[in-house]
Amino acid sequence: MPRRNIVAIAVAAALVVAVSACGGGNEAPACEDPQAVGTVTMADFSYEPSCIEAAPGDTLEVVNEGQAPHTFTVESDGAEAEVDVPAGEQATLTVPDLAAGTYQVVCTYHPQMEAALRIVG
Repeated sequence: MPRRNIVAIAVAAALVVAVSACGGGNEAPACEDPQAVGTVTMADFSYEPSCIEAAPGDTLEVVNEGQAPHTFTVESDGAEAEVDVPAGEQATLTVPDLAAGTYQVVCTYHPQMEAALRIVG
């Protein structure tokens, strides 16, 4: 096989890997065992629990036990759902009127922090 073909195949394979690693944007992470809780904790750049179940109008207490500020931001089209919580503080989030389904939750300061919010009812 000519060297040019080998290089072309390697470049194509690298592009496929890079594109598939980017994901689909605002897709929620897997949420197979959602927990109906009143408190969500942020620490060590993660949410606990990472799979949350709630209904529109529910109240979530969002507690930041970490050393850095974090947000609890629900990625949705149109409905505003975000609280910004300084280190060592807590805030209250009222779950907005979202259609039933699973939504991605991210920290706008630390995009690698993610969870899933499953809306029921």
